[in-house]
Amino acid sequence: MNKKIFIVLPIYNEEKIIEKVVNELIDKTSQFNIKIILINDGSKDRTKEKIERFKDAKNIIVINKENEGHGKTISYGYKYAMNSDCDYIFQMDSDDQFYTDDIKQFLKEDFSENLIIGRRKKRKDHLIRLIITNFMKLIILIFHGVSVKDANSPFRLIKKSFLSKNIDRVKNSIIPNVLISIIAAKDKSLKFIDVEHKERETGEVSIKKWKLFSFCLKSLNEIILFK
Repeated sequence: MNKKIFIVLPIYNEEKIIEKVVNELIDKTSQFNIKIILINDGSKDRTKEKIERFKDAKNIIVINKENEGHGKTISYGYKYAMNSDCDYIFQMDSDDQFYTDDIKQFLKEDFSENLIIGRRKKRKDHLIRLIITNFMKLIILIFHGVSVKDANSPFRLIKKSFLSKNIDRVKNSIIPNVLISIIAAKDKSLKFIDVEHKERETGEVSIKKWKLFSFCLKSLNEIILFK
């Protein structure tokens, strides 16, 4: 794929792992025409200090902003990339639960689809998160008539032209990645690539305990009402 790609990496309290993730990302994508956007979502640990070390690195953009949550940070990254000179946007999380080498599966070919999602073959997350994901899949099928195997996977390649056309529909959402998946599925322009998933070993899950329950209710409401 001889295209310009911006990699959007939202970060929250990942001081123990973020340097490893970024260095691996630089190493594994060096052969491609990419820029990496590191977006610190108001971390309370030493994440800001860690990513500042990359501010003078080639093709690295470091952004520090106030905490808004994962969804709003993803949208922030999407909009930043769309205002730049790129053809594709690759979104991934910064928690080291994916193998950065798997990105090559997305970048080595020219795809006709608007969205390519990395489907986690064996998802290494807590049981409650697996249940939530499967329930979300059911709700999407019932209310939107499309089957999306891994709608919220944070490992995806998106055409800038497609995202630019639809960003206003999801910009205020707490789950913009899920809604983008629904749009692409309805447009019949969605493809899945199987990727490996790892257990989370460091960092802090930004949504947990009772906040996870509240987040799920709001997410399901967004999915049901989305048009």
